[in-house]
Amino acid sequence: MRKEQQMAQLLVVAPNATFRNSLRFALEAEGYDVTAMASLAAWDTPSSPFDCSIIDHHALDRGGLEGPRILKAFAPVVLLANSPAHPLAALSFRTLTKPTLGASLSEAVRAAIAARRAT
Repeated sequence: MRKEQQMAQLLVVAPNATFRNSLRFALEAEGYDVTAMASLAAWDTPSSPFDCSIIDHHALDRGGLEGPRILKAFAPVVLLANSPAHPLAALSFRTLTKPTLGASLSEAVRAAIAARRAT
């Protein structure tokens, strides 16, 4: 495992438990420390302690106008959407079309972590 993966803290937010658990499993298998949640409704911290957030668009769509604020607070965000043209795609670090696991998710997470650490 790479050093940056061992220390990286990831947040996964997906309302669907099966999808959320598969994301968690895949990311933990790569050595990341993963916190997984069904929603961000109970989150009251104005900024994120995570190196990268992976958020299913369904968790944002239910928030209405809160989506842009959430993407900013939890940046960098890898947005998982049904379409690359999701209305919030431009506000995310990267948007991946679901279903996605494997190389595209891994690459997006690594790039997001590197971008965050570069700032």
